[in-house]
Amino acid sequence: MKSLIKLYLIIIGAFALIFALVNLTGILSAADIKNYLEQIQHADKYKIALIVSALLASDVFLSVPTILIVTYAGNILGFELGLAASTVGMLISGSIAYILCRLSGNKMLTLLIKDKEKIDEVNSIFHRMGFSMLIIARALPMLPEATCCLSGMMRFNFIKFLTYYLLGTLPYAIVLTYLGSISSLDNPYPALIGIGVVYAILYLLWYFKLRHTKN
Repeated sequence: MKSLIKLYLIIIGAFALIFALVNLTGILSAADIKNYLEQIQHADKYKIALIVSALLASDVFLSVPTILIVTYAGNILGFELGLAASTVGMLISGSIAYILCRLSGNKMLTLLIKDKEKIDEVNSIFHRMGFSMLIIARALPMLPEATCCLSGMMRFNFIKFLTYYLLGTLPYAIVLTYLGSISSLDNPYPALIGIGVVYAILYLLWYFKLRHTKN
């Protein structure tokens, strides 16, 4: 279990570094995305939907603020279209992370964990618990990306990966886009309160799952 946690921390650390570099260099900040979405809110809805999906798909490379984008999607596009655009974008991002890590999985695992027995142990744990990890991966920032990367590294079945990741992503997207649709740019408090509740519930689920796995 320690080796699995170590892998998680390394991958999350890598994404945190990307996030810091993107923000420090000014390539794409949360404020930039917010301003851009506000500027295009009166454009064609389907074009905005494509932009939302593209922004979320780029999360694996740029560590974009997912909560902000999904909530704004609900606000600008309405619940149904915002939900569709957000879900598609997050699934694409997760799939990219899965595929890239699957292609380099063996080399990466050997580099990060040199002990073959520990590699086998991590594989065994992830294949046994991976479905629940994917479902509750939205509990913490960067945990979804890390879990998708691990799914690829462990050569988790892609159809199962996509199914479980969808099961975890869809409720998250439903709640955030709905909260965005009933909020406004001038009154974001319903969305902010709802986001806090969602994260608290997901974190508790993740925490108890982690304790159960350790036991």
